[in-house]
Amino acid sequence: IAFIYIFLSKGTINTISLSSLAIATGMVVDNAIVIVDNVYRRLERGNRPSEAAIFGASEMFLSVAASTLTTVVVFFPMLFIPGVVGVIFGGLAMIIIVTLTASLFTATTFAPMLCAKWLKFNHSAAKSKLMIKFYAVSEKWFKSLENTYSRALGFSLNHKKLILIGFIILFVFSLLLLPFVGNEFLPEEDSGDLRITVHLAVGTRLEESDKVAQRIEEIFAQNVPEARYYYIRCGQVTGVGRLVGGASGTHVISSGGKLVPKDKRKRSVKEVGQAVRNKIKLIPGVLRTDISTGNPLSSLITGGGGKAVQLEIIGNSFKETNALAAKIKTIMEKIPGAVDVSISREDNSPELRIDVDREKAATLGLDMSTIASTLNAYIQGTTATKYREKGETYDIYVRLEDSSRTKLEDIENLAIMAPLPSENTPFLGLEDLASRQGINRARIKLGNIAKIYEASGPDRIERKNRERMVRVMCNAYKRSTGKIVEDLKKEVSKLVLPADIMINFGGEAEEQKKAFKDLTLLLVLGVALVYMVMAAQFESLLDPFIIMFAIPFTFIGVILAFVVTRTTLSINTFLGIIMLMGIVVNNAIVLISYIIMLRARGVSMYEAVTTAGKHRLRPILMTTMTTMAGLLPLALSRGEGSEVWQPLGITMFGGLTVSTLVTLLFVPTLYAVFHRKSALARRK
Repeated sequence: IAFIYIFLSKGTINTISLSSLAIATGMVVDNAIVIVDNVYRRLERGNRPSEAAIFGASEMFLSVAASTLTTVVVFFPMLFIPGVVGVIFGGLAMIIIVTLTASLFTATTFAPMLCAKWLKFNHSAAKSKLMIKFYAVSEKWFKSLENTYSRALGFSLNHKKLILIGFIILFVFSLLLLPFVGNEFLPEEDSGDLRITVHLAVGTRLEESDKVAQRIEEIFAQNVPEARYYYIRCGQVTGVGRLVGGASGTHVISSGGKLVPKDKRKRSVKEVGQAVRNKIKLIPGVLRTDISTGNPLSSLITGGGGKAVQLEIIGNSFKETNALAAKIKTIMEKIPGAVDVSISREDNSPELRIDVDREKAATLGLDMSTIASTLNAYIQGTTATKYREKGETYDIYVRLEDSSRTKLEDIENLAIMAPLPSENTPFLGLEDLASRQGINRARIKLGNIAKIYEASGPDRIERKNRERMVRVMCNAYKRSTGKIVEDLKKEVSKLVLPADIMINFGGEAEEQKKAFKDLTLLLVLGVALVYMVMAAQFESLLDPFIIMFAIPFTFIGVILAFVVTRTTLSINTFLGIIMLMGIVVNNAIVLISYIIMLRARGVSMYEAVTTAGKHRLRPILMTTMTTMAGLLPLALSRGEGSEVWQPLGITMFGGLTVSTLVTLLFVPTLYAVFHRKSALARRK
């Protein structure tokens, strides 16, 4: 049905759709497991197959419907999330919603029909003695496990304070591990792409840059045996580099390569990049090295190029912003994990500056417009006329020859035509100036009215909201970008900023802040929807509230999984946490609904909890194990692109492991505590 949906929606089968199917694989059988288990228990009691199928399915219909809806309502708001998160996870949410809805329909219609036709209780009719022996051994083991769990529930009910306080202490302890969990926008994929940009001094001749490029080529040949191929070029940036605003010039060397697949090399692409980075730094003349290892097109998803960590300094004064950028660069270089630290306005290009003496120019009858247009015609050229041939028109540009505008003296000797004075309004002092300096009254040398000197300035001026901006940037190595940003914020907060300058974080940090804000809202909305679905099923506000206590304790498993596997909190793992909100309550729903059913039949609290736990242990374990089995390949994957989806599997696997324990012990004990008064009243 998922593939039919993809076909009808004109979608494509990609890593997102395949990952969503991998996640749903373990969940689609949960409903059928609960139904078939209940039908089988009725067969054990002596019901006929048709009766067992009808009553067994109807008895558990509300439970499986509620457990499915709690998962679906968590995914449903993902369809309306804007931005990058919506683009990445919208299709995943829709596929899982369609798949789970179909599984609910199949479990409540097709599965009972098959149970009535095929399910038999007489195991002695089996022809294979091995199967009879296997069933006897496994049944004995399950019975022992059920009895052990029933006794554990009895212990929990007799020692409620110990159980509740113990789980609370464990929860607090897990929160103390949060500082050891990194955070980032999106895990970087090890696609084997390696891109290097080396900056030499501005104005370096192409021949000198080529010598450095040859040294870099030797580094690749000697230190990167994993390279399938590599390239090196000097000067103009082309391709994706131009698309994302890469630097250009004779002083820029662009290099990179493609590594062999992950399973054929021992080092990750980041480790290879770090080794190359350390070698290039030793080459004389290299001022800056920028190395990126992710997919070259992935940065376009987040809206541009640049590096992982970017701090934007916004202000109009070049002097003040440059000084502040230099201070922040020094701070950033000392932060652990920050590499390739650079300033976007660091490469100043040599230029000639012309400072016109406006008072003298006005005395001679010249204005800035006349001077600027004249210099533009000399240097850049102006359209003198047009040439027409065979219906085509061509502009004819006129400008000075190169030999007349290459030296500083040539610029000083450029003539500016001053207007001739009329008889009625002569220019004061013009005749004296002409006689003293020996110049024509209508031709003024530029050097007489302007100061011309060599200087350097930014090759480009970045702006944000129409204000000048300079960025201090760095990449991350063996540390999450979130931790680097946290350390940078602490250090920058100690600086005293000028009144007209402000700073903020851009790049991935900005996108991460927006995405986490949307996902937090989605988390809160999902929890609220899950509660409302359970309140509608139980027709109570208290029982869903008790079940909801399984949600916060899920973070114990998530945090422990993060710390043990060194997984970071990203939009992928955040999505896994949101998905857990709808999954972890399913087992509690099945267990609590059966307790309520037994309590309605007049069974005591102690017996209802222990009996429900004993009878519902198998479907709870089977549904949990099937879901975890579906997530296990995702959590253990090591192939191409696994860095993106593996954290999602780790998050859900760790959360489900602990939430199952919480569901089996904590939730029933808490239910007994909240319903203690009603139990006492029933005894009386």
